[in-house]
Amino acid sequence: MERIDLLDTFNREVEVLELNDEWMIYALDQKNEVKDICSIEKMNLKTRQIQRLIPLDYTRLWESFKTYGQMPGFFYAVNVLADYRVRLRKIDKNTWENTTDFLITPEGEIINIYSLNEDYMIITDEVKAQKEVLEKFGLANEGRRYVNVRYLYEIHTGKKYPIKDRHFDSMTEDIPVRLMGGVPMIIYEAFYKNEPDESMDGGSEILTVPVDEFIAHVKADGMAGLTRVTGAGDAGFDYVRLMETENDRIIFRRRKIKEGHEELVQLTFSGDDGYVPEILKAYDIPQGGNIFYDLTEKKVYWFPEEEAQDKKVLCLTEPSQVAAYDGKYGNFAGLFGDEWMITTYYDEVFMKEYEYHEYVAIHNLKNGHVETVAGRFERTPGALVLLRSFLAL
Repeated sequence: MERIDLLDTFNREVEVLELNDEWMIYALDQKNEVKDICSIEKMNLKTRQIQRLIPLDYTRLWESFKTYGQMPGFFYAVNVLADYRVRLRKIDKNTWENTTDFLITPEGEIINIYSLNEDYMIITDEVKAQKEVLEKFGLANEGRRYVNVRYLYEIHTGKKYPIKDRHFDSMTEDIPVRLMGGVPMIIYEAFYKNEPDESMDGGSEILTVPVDEFIAHVKADGMAGLTRVTGAGDAGFDYVRLMETENDRIIFRRRKIKEGHEELVQLTFSGDDGYVPEILKAYDIPQGGNIFYDLTEKKVYWFPEEEAQDKKVLCLTEPSQVAAYDGKYGNFAGLFGDEWMITTYYDEVFMKEYEYHEYVAIHNLKNGHVETVAGRFERTPGALVLLRSFLAL
């Protein structure tokens, strides 16, 4: 396992967009007295050579880079203007050119943008819960002052088509699009409660629909045309959660709460046979404590609450793998082979006033030495990448 130390490489925090063992694409926010400029750059992790891909002025970073992973070929740079309209610049990921520039007048305060293809997107806005809004989007009057509304946005006409399907009332924050048998498919996770903390009857499902069919359904009557793939109640499990999606593949977890039993399941698309399930891991969960999912290695870990005296980390999917630490350096955040364990925490630092800054502790599993650094980390299949952090609480 390689350690890549970039703590002193940047004088500002970077937003990592793509990362593998060879290179990193990231956004660097460069503020000055005249204007804010966001540079998107690519670094060769072996040579540390940097290629500037594109500069973007006045870019709202979180909204922009949330769209980055949604489409393989493009993403949107997002700006909210003084009159609350939204400017979108479409950036080609291959040429790094700004190919399209257009404005949207949202229904209210824009919350999320999900790309479906080059012609359509789903937009979520927060708006006042007025009668006409509730009727337009098929919402019940629950006495709230503000509600979230979603609509299908047609880019070339600027038309908005309200999404009235009640599945979209769920707590989900991502709407991935993946190729299933070569067909662009929406994979949608619908859940309405945090079941482990509340009750078993919150309801949860994983559903799919081809993008073209979704667009046609919403335009016709506001429904989504979703097909249920799996959900609460199947095989006696109380709830499901989407974990990872790739082309032709969906990974989810499902839990039986009373039994404390959980499974990590992979669904592989198989044409006319639909989705073929495969149980990747099955394991029991101790009472209390916290669960950590490492999808890079398909492992699941359990570690005790922060106040517990015994800080033993258990690998639930490989019970022979155990690590321990004294609890001085925060919470467990991952194992890197048999070399390092990572924990993270905040510590008090005096700047202009006292702030809590982000720290990473690297526990050497061979000699017991602990190294702490002010920063954060990312991981690749073969490397631990350390980055500066300016996050303060």
